[in-house]
Amino acid sequence: MKIIQFPRWAEVLSASDFPQQTIESYKVTLRWYLGWCHRMSVGCSVQSARDFIDWARDEKQANDWVVERWREPIRWFFVMAKAQTAPCAEFTSGSGSGSEGESDCAVAGGALKGTDRLRSSVRLCSPEPGDGEANVCATAEVVTAGRDGYGALNDTDGERMEARTEDETAILKVMRRRGMALTTERSYVRTYRDFVKQSGVSRGAEMKAEQVRSFLDYLAMEREVSSSTQKVALNALVFVAKSVFELKLGDIGKFVRAKNRKKIPVVMSKAETRLFFAELEGEKLLMAQLQYSAGLRVSELLRLRVKDLDLERNQVVVRSGKGGKDRVAPLSEKLIGALQRHLVEIRELFEQDLAANLPGVYLPQALARKYKNAGKEWRWQWLWPSRVISKDPRSGLQRRHHVLPRVYQAAVRRAGLKAGLTKHITTHTLRHSFATHLLEDGVDIRTVQDLLGHASVETTQVYLHVMQKPGVGVRSPLDSL
Repeated sequence: MKIIQFPRWAEVLSASDFPQQTIESYKVTLRWYLGWCHRMSVGCSVQSARDFIDWARDEKQANDWVVERWREPIRWFFVMAKAQTAPCAEFTSGSGSGSEGESDCAVAGGALKGTDRLRSSVRLCSPEPGDGEANVCATAEVVTAGRDGYGALNDTDGERMEARTEDETAILKVMRRRGMALTTERSYVRTYRDFVKQSGVSRGAEMKAEQVRSFLDYLAMEREVSSSTQKVALNALVFVAKSVFELKLGDIGKFVRAKNRKKIPVVMSKAETRLFFAELEGEKLLMAQLQYSAGLRVSELLRLRVKDLDLERNQVVVRSGKGGKDRVAPLSEKLIGALQRHLVEIRELFEQDLAANLPGVYLPQALARKYKNAGKEWRWQWLWPSRVISKDPRSGLQRRHHVLPRVYQAAVRRAGLKAGLTKHITTHTLRHSFATHLLEDGVDIRTVQDLLGHASVETTQVYLHVMQKPGVGVRSPLDSL
């Protein structure tokens, strides 16, 4: 067992050429692992990593594919440990602050390419106090041969990691040239990553039809995903093969179709909706009321800009909704005053950003090229701006983004629990309730279809099954006894 110091592992990980989502995911898992080591008073060894994985699997009741996602960052941690132990072995025995050994060991691995990155000098320990990580020294057991619970720790692992990173970068480049959504980027890259793990291919250019078919069978039979998830996976792999690697997969053959589960939407009654709103306050209450008032998807709600509100006509304009379609949604008169006060508040944030000379808000690429200064105009600002400045996942610019979905979604879940509702309340429940309440009030189903932005009326018809009085005056036979 050698003690290998790595006080800036998070910095090295951030400097790597992994996608930003992968970097953040790795950090979460490694912080969890290091914190566990600290609580258990054990060093970061291969054995402790095995023990941690076993504990986490039992604690979270996790599936195998989830456990594999935990193993990956830990595997990266120990691959780097092995690669860095030799050049830093002499330094690690003491503090060595300011020594030549420390200087040699402080090279950021992300700046190098290929196996040189794994051979670069990096110290392997968690950051010092104040860096935001657990202060745990990485006492790493270096595996010199064979395989352990995390795979062989040799240069081949580094080469595979590098190959996958290059493939993912190529996928992102193609998707961004086509102006595809950030959520689509993440979904396709995540699918490709799972495909590589399951199929064992080392490069995307080696994809074959039978491997794609096997992966789709795996999703349906072992992961038991929904039919929509399997369709997304199929679309992602076909896109990657055809548009990125210019492969002709041909006919992939018959594969096991995931079950198409038809779920009845969760809907609150009007009385339950009042109880739900009573548990929210401030901006989150206004967001929930607007979503219910206009029947918006959560992504549509969060991406609203100042110019999308038409307070004079009581309308909300939804830009580039699902399928890239625009539509007009109703705005309750009860919200006009609250929205006007909200606009005054966020105008102050906008003025502060202008004074600080921050980059303007994000604009779609075509608009950003055509109207270069539009991002600093008031009308283009987010209706629900975040209170903190964050890093743009694409451009890397520090700017003000809109409120993150998970923040709003968590507030909605908490409100549902506080209201004592036994139904599973999510942000989409507000959209379901909007449609159902309109139908119960006698609004024509075609009108509801247009307001929701559904391509087919069959999609809207699902709300007929959850109406308080389904059908045309249908009553339970028990009522007539």
